[in-house]
Amino acid sequence: YGFIALKEDEIFPEDLMFNPCLALKSDVADESRTFKTRLRIELTNCKGELIYFSDFGESFEKKYAIAYNKALRDAFLHLEALNYKYQPNETILAMGTSKSEASKEEIEKLKEELAALKEEKNNQTTPEVVVAETAETVADSTTKTMETLLFAQKTDGGYQLVDKSSKVVMVLLNTRNPEVFIVQGKNAMVFKEAGAWVLSENDGNQVTNTKLNIKL
Repeated sequence: YGFIALKEDEIFPEDLMFNPCLALKSDVADESRTFKTRLRIELTNCKGELIYFSDFGESFEKKYAIAYNKALRDAFLHLEALNYKYQPNETILAMGTSKSEASKEEIEKLKEELAALKEEKNNQTTPEVVVAETAETVADSTTKTMETLLFAQKTDGGYQLVDKSSKVVMVLLNTRNPEVFIVQGKNAMVFKEAGAWVLSENDGNQVTNTKLNIKL
């Protein structure tokens, strides 16, 4: 019917991962009566607002399973009449930090580009600032290690990392690469490098890498 149907435990397309409000949640409203099965399709947005509902599909079949199937198909005919066709949002796709064939080489390339940008910024400052910035850059190049043991718990969209007190430390969202995750609510990602999980954060001025201690 022009829509891409996804289950909650599936890996979402990249534009949907970066903007969950692109998705609509579907539901079936059942207003059946004694001798009539009446169903309609309802679509709600990320705010829980009802933005579309079809006309009722109806069936007088006595067997409920058959009646439900026929009424639902009838309701979907109204949805088909919308003649909708999904078009990926290329602008949002461009914001993604990983692509379907993300690899260790791509991650290294990203690091090199970030380092080049920082070096360019340093060269535009005064000599005094250049010295201070250079010292800071050297310090940033060393990967820190988080000693706290984190436990990975599977979620519909990825994992959540909790400490020993069950406090949620961060939420990881799936990408098409099983070894690259986006950190929800932060300008950061978690990826696997040399057998270890690394958190890479960008605050707009510098990139900080922290080796995580994760127990799956």
